[in-house]
Amino acid sequence: MYGLFDAQIAQMLRAVAEHPGAFNDMLRRTELPKATLHRGLGNLLKDRLVKKISGRYAITSEGELVLAALRQLEARAKLKITDEDVRHMLRQAKRTMRMESSGFNRIEQFVSVQEAVESVKVTKVLA
Repeated sequence: MYGLFDAQIAQMLRAVAEHPGAFNDMLRRTELPKATLHRGLGNLLKDRLVKKISGRYAITSEGELVLAALRQLEARAKLKITDEDVRHMLRQAKRTMRMESSGFNRIEQFVSVQEAVESVKVTKVLA
């Protein structure tokens, strides 16, 4: 699950969501090395965040949920949060890691992280 927080994986997920297409289309769009893109798309397929139909990659409904949560995380990254909120998110991340080792699926894990992010109280918006 934590691979989702990798910038390259997020870039691949966005590219597939914005313009579904074949591998070579994704290669041009993302400008990532071929091996990196191949490995990343393979992981996204395995996690059922993208699907491949007739040689074309497309985002799944689970992928749309994850992408929406990533956008929320990015928006929240521009906000100032308190130390207590950071501690709360770290506790939630540890809980999520325990969920992974207990066999919870990736969507359940991601929802757990999303709940922690949504619970953060904004004290100031940074310019």
